[in-house]
Amino acid sequence: MKILILLPTDSMGGAEQYLQMIATFHKEASVEIYFLHTSAQKSWKDSKKHIQLIYPKSRSKFLNVLRFVFDAKYRTRKKYDYIFTSHVYTTGIVGIMLRLNLLNTKNFVARESTSIFLRFKGIKLLSYKIFYWMAYKKVDLLICQTQLMKNQLIDGFAGIDRITNLKVIPNPIDFPLIKERENNPINETLPNNYIISAGRLIPEKGYDILITSFAELKHNFPQLKLIILGDGYLISELKNLVAKLALEKDVLFNGFVNNVYPYFKNASVCIVSSRMEGFPNVLLQMMSQNSRVVSTTCAGGISDIPGIFLAEPNNVNSLTLAIQGALTSKSDKRIVFDEYLKKRDILNFMTTVKKFLSH
Repeated sequence: MKILILLPTDSMGGAEQYLQMIATFHKEASVEIYFLHTSAQKSWKDSKKHIQLIYPKSRSKFLNVLRFVFDAKYRTRKKYDYIFTSHVYTTGIVGIMLRLNLLNTKNFVARESTSIFLRFKGIKLLSYKIFYWMAYKKVDLLICQTQLMKNQLIDGFAGIDRITNLKVIPNPIDFPLIKERENNPINETLPNNYIISAGRLIPEKGYDILITSFAELKHNFPQLKLIILGDGYLISELKNLVAKLALEKDVLFNGFVNNVYPYFKNASVCIVSSRMEGFPNVLLQMMSQNSRVVSTTCAGGISDIPGIFLAEPNNVNSLTLAIQGALTSKSDKRIVFDEYLKKRDILNFMTTVKKFLSH
């Protein structure tokens, strides 16, 4: 079996983690992961042997797209059993190439990574609409992470459910990968008492809300520290906010880490503070390691998850109360979390994908 996964970059966010799970799961297949742009994260360096990583040769995304087209049509000329994408940009490229017979596959499975019509406006939203119109007819299965995301997509692009097979499949979780990584040592000394969040440092993640909330929590929990894992262009702005609140010794920006699980396991509370998400994969990762998990209702389905502490998005007071409730909670949600996560196992996910492809 031959599988192609096309990614805009080799950085590791939620969509990339999903595609990494797909690649790792297909152990008996030959999996090619083709990057159109590269970063300094080296987040794919521990990939399994059956996965081939193809990095770009140019700093220009346009030239890298041309190289991908040339390789697919003239150099490799491969026929794939599956192509997987999880970004409108890469889904659009693959769909257009399939329409022009520049690429060949039996099954094209795409996934919506965010609520495009809520998150973007203007020229960028128009470019995405063009991709929907030109390319999505070639998608054999288009996955939405939640029913809310599906409804928003249909409202934003009327008729998309008539041109492609649009289904809701909740995000998977890779238990074998978690078991492999959760007990790995951390090459740093962690605080005795800390709360933690992880993700790209962008406005949608709500780290300004989290830092402001943490300043309020310090009044009742003076020994508490906040660790934020991830990189992004807001780093200077967030550090300025930390300095303004006199929290330089208490908020730790640890950057991108390949293995988040030991950090989550040892935290007092794990937190998703996002303003908006498709669905935060990191929430499932946190639940796999820790019984005290806080999340804003930043995506559909979060309010239905048993055992987590909920907060309103973009609301400092609501987030503060939720974190405080988690810090003082005496109940153990381990059994509840495990039962919920079992339903999202990657095997169940792929079984559902293949079922929808066969209908």
